[in-house]
Amino acid sequence: MAANSHSLLLVLTFLVAVSTLYGVSTALGGDKAKASDVGFKPLDPKDPKVVEVAEYTINEHNKEVKSNLKFDHVLKADFQVAKETTYSLIIVASDGSTLSNYEAVVLLNGDSKKLVAFKKQKIYFQ
Repeated sequence: MAANSHSLLLVLTFLVAVSTLYGVSTALGGDKAKASDVGFKPLDPKDPKVVEVAEYTINEHNKEVKSNLKFDHVLKADFQVAKETTYSLIIVASDGSTLSNYEAVVLLNGDSKKLVAFKKQKIYFQ
């Protein structure tokens, strides 16, 4: 299962990068993307939009696997804009007794959000 999530993340990242390279309009002004625009850009982990996406991620994961993780904070956030905005997050959440890091990928298209990858990291921060 972990290998499938990792493979999905790699394929998704590759597809987003390729679509950007082939001139997908950017979110700002519709200009063609330049080679320097390719790749994920860092975001402030405390930005309210980032926190909103992270909280959505934890809630969605809890619904999907019937768990009870509690959002703590965002450790790292990156994004990339193509046809959709892709957020790559490292989220710190608690299972009730232990804080753990979780990697997540979320697609945003307008008001629509979709959790496409979620896995626990092997490194723990407390």
